[in-house]
Amino acid sequence: MRMQLIKKYIYHLFIICSVATISSCNDAMNQHYSVDSRVVSDKSLWEKIQSTPNLSKFTQILKKTGYDKILSASQMYTVWAPEDAALADFNPDNMDSIMLVKEFISNHIARFSYTASGNVDAKVSVLNKKIIAFKTVGIDYYYGDAKLIKLNEMSYNGILHVINKRVAFFNNIWEYLDKDQRLDSVRKYFYSFDQIVFDVKNSIAGDVNVQGKTVYLDSVFYNANVLFKSLGSFTKEDSTYNVILPSNTAWINSYNKVKNNFRYYANGSTVTQYMADTLQRYYTTNALIQDCAFSPKWQVSTQDSLVSTHKNVFLNPQYLFEGAEKIVTSNGNIFLTNDLKYNLWESWGKKIIVEAETVLGRVNTLSSIYTRSADGSYIAGISGKKYVDITPSSSSSNPTISFDIPNTLSGCAYNIYCVFVPASATNLSTTDLKPCKVNFQLTYLKESGAFAIQTYDNGAQSFVTDKSNMSKVLVTSNFVFPYCNFGQEVVNVKLKVTSNVPQTQTTLFTRELLIDCIILEPVH
Repeated sequence: MRMQLIKKYIYHLFIICSVATISSCNDAMNQHYSVDSRVVSDKSLWEKIQSTPNLSKFTQILKKTGYDKILSASQMYTVWAPEDAALADFNPDNMDSIMLVKEFISNHIARFSYTASGNVDAKVSVLNKKIIAFKTVGIDYYYGDAKLIKLNEMSYNGILHVINKRVAFFNNIWEYLDKDQRLDSVRKYFYSFDQIVFDVKNSIAGDVNVQGKTVYLDSVFYNANVLFKSLGSFTKEDSTYNVILPSNTAWINSYNKVKNNFRYYANGSTVTQYMADTLQRYYTTNALIQDCAFSPKWQVSTQDSLVSTHKNVFLNPQYLFEGAEKIVTSNGNIFLTNDLKYNLWESWGKKIIVEAETVLGRVNTLSSIYTRSADGSYIAGISGKKYVDITPSSSSSNPTISFDIPNTLSGCAYNIYCVFVPASATNLSTTDLKPCKVNFQLTYLKESGAFAIQTYDNGAQSFVTDKSNMSKVLVTSNFVFPYCNFGQEVVNVKLKVTSNVPQTQTTLFTRELLIDCIILEPVH
């Protein structure tokens, strides 16, 4: 019986302690999101600021921008107000109202309450989304680099601190773009994708008008630029990027160079000259910026390589930044360059690989075709771990197979290869291994717009593969297409592989073709 009483006592003691702990946690939360009703005045933040003698200039700016009404509302704020002496050289008339709110007022106001008490080390997200340090330094408190000279002035809707200097607005990458005339060209391109969206959650609601609609005291908007999805959110203060941006000179020079890789043929019907020019402009400008951004969290070894936010890899990347001017922003670094140094083969003109097992755009004649798995194969290095087996439809047939080659560039030299798999891939023990003997035909648009068919027969000797090892056969080198086929649904470049084994040579060569892939490598 006594033991039961002891257990019951301990249980009740546990409940009391738990309630006290929860109550203590709630008190701590309330201290951050509200102010102590025992020490607050009946004044609003606006009235508190207005009645403080050395804040007359800050008061005038608040009233000019309508923040007198916002700081009179019921929502909780903390204000770090610069004293008059700190604003002696600050002329608000040099800024329009939107910029004044964003770069000055919103830089000194945060939602919720932040008291200067005990040891403080906080990262404050202010109204313009900047992150500003609020911390203890020795016996003093600092907001950014400004010292608090009057602190914890309580009102019913927040806390007022007075600081000895104006905290400078620190541009992020996106904001800096708008302020450097050397970046006019790239800014115009970036900003053309802007979509400004009303942010209901972070806007400050006022009364309801006669139509029953909410009138907002402060309307907040955010940029939903589609480029942020591929490059990175250059407006976010909690992200970090290193961004290479071309000066106007670099933009023009690089555009004139890169556009030669995106020369489309205008046939006057399905593709007009206007469409061809539009496609060229679209893909050229995209090529100039697609690899401009690098996020530190994606990197493994910045000395050996860099991975762009477009997921392209640049080896020994120091050359990209040579001669660039480094500009520090609030969410990373801009490297302003007069010369974009990207290599085509690492960025917009990478190696093209057409897997032979891809059915789309593939046509075979005088044959049957099968997809084989390379799992368990005796031969290493088979691309995609699959290949195709083209077998003759009869003992007298020389099979052919043709592949569409998409996304070719113009004005770019390619080495074109066809990769063959040996018969030993499936049966290493066979003693009757034979090589293939093949010719090739390349079809493409020539300068006139008509189709050209170029035959490659290795000087009438045909191309012979290795009977035991993978064969990367060079069809042709340094080939330049007059027109590009990049991003097009209708592919106008094709490579045809033809077995060329006469009946008298069937004991020496096989007519069965085992093909891994077609490769177009840009010449470095």
